[in-house]
Amino acid sequence: MSVKEQLKSYILSKSISSEERKLGIEVECFIFDKNNNRIPVNKGSSFSASDLLKELESSSNGNYSLEPGGQIEWSSPPSYRLKDIERDLLEYKDSLDKILNREGFKSLYIGVDPFNNPREIDLIAQKKYLLMNDNMDKKGSLGKWMMRNTCSIQINYDIIDEPDLEELTFILDCIHPVTSYLFSNSPFIEKKPNGNLNLRNHIWENTDSDRCRSLVDHGIFKLKDLLELYLEFALQVPSIFKLDDDFNIQSSQSALGDDLKSRFDKGLLRPEDIQAALHQIFTNVRLKNLIEVRDIDCLPFEHIMAPVAFVTGLITNKKIRKELLLIFENWSYEDRSSWNELGSSLDGSLMGPNKKTFLQWIDFVGKLSLKGLKSRNLGEEKYFSEFFEFIKSKGPISKQRQDSFTLSDQSLNKFIFR
Repeated sequence: MSVKEQLKSYILSKSISSEERKLGIEVECFIFDKNNNRIPVNKGSSFSASDLLKELESSSNGNYSLEPGGQIEWSSPPSYRLKDIERDLLEYKDSLDKILNREGFKSLYIGVDPFNNPREIDLIAQKKYLLMNDNMDKKGSLGKWMMRNTCSIQINYDIIDEPDLEELTFILDCIHPVTSYLFSNSPFIEKKPNGNLNLRNHIWENTDSDRCRSLVDHGIFKLKDLLELYLEFALQVPSIFKLDDDFNIQSSQSALGDDLKSRFDKGLLRPEDIQAALHQIFTNVRLKNLIEVRDIDCLPFEHIMAPVAFVTGLITNKKIRKELLLIFENWSYEDRSSWNELGSSLDGSLMGPNKKTFLQWIDFVGKLSLKGLKSRNLGEEKYFSEFFEFIKSKGPISKQRQDSFTLSDQSLNKFIFR
């Protein structure tokens, strides 16, 4: 079995039946102290994100971790029903708030830190992130913004088989501009409104073109042979780090495939090596031994279930998937590329493919999602329907918040933390 075959085997290693498919979510948020400053990530004289993590880890409700700028990330237990995800989400928030209230701190659920430049935010003292930080110095212009100053919602889905994986991955990559628009919540940068720029998406577009962006940007723009093309792409991505014989992180100047082949040739390739390699790919849709949707801004807490419902409605009904595939498979590479450019804009009047405006496409895809949710017969439309109408009538939260701030006559601190 070659390195590529082992990579493929790892990705498909947890395939299950369609009846058993579950999903999980990951939610990141910023933590601010009583003076509206981000709390430090590393242990020191004051209560830090590392101290907070240690307390949260005693919870049995999912898993907690730290992002490189001290953002707290919660990963839910896997579930089939959205109401179970919602229950666990509320339990997580309760656990977090008990500690924050005790310390006089507050959480902020937003896509980009509205106040700080990344130069003002300490980096977590972990070798993996120190190496990543060094990599960002050599790559796109906004990598340090991504590491220290962004928060997202991620949705993870079990894999059924290779055709299922390819269909879901292709559809999810195609709808990226719609997802980015609907769930944009990054209205400010360094205390100023950012206009029609879909900021968090823009940051990721300018982080590291070798490992980020959409799959279409890496030449993966058709359904046929999608997994094979993804494997070829993954193997040539430049490596940031690798694992030594004792599973310690070491720097690497090779391609991911070269690092894996080096261990493979010695008969030492382990699942952990493959996992570490796949974690160094940051595309909007990422494959590990599940499918990850990564292009959603962290939303105000009351709206976090909306993107979970939106994506779930699109992928669980085969008729809905077929309708989307019939459209997207007929688009050329040029169609996909120009379509993807809309993902950095909050202007719904821009023209998309087939002589439809961006907003018309958003309306079409959103309505398909609601049909898919209805077909699950679990009453899950409620998680997306009101949010969908709210965004269609008033625009993305990023725009709404900017407009409200302009009319408020308040400082940004007071406006954000009122």
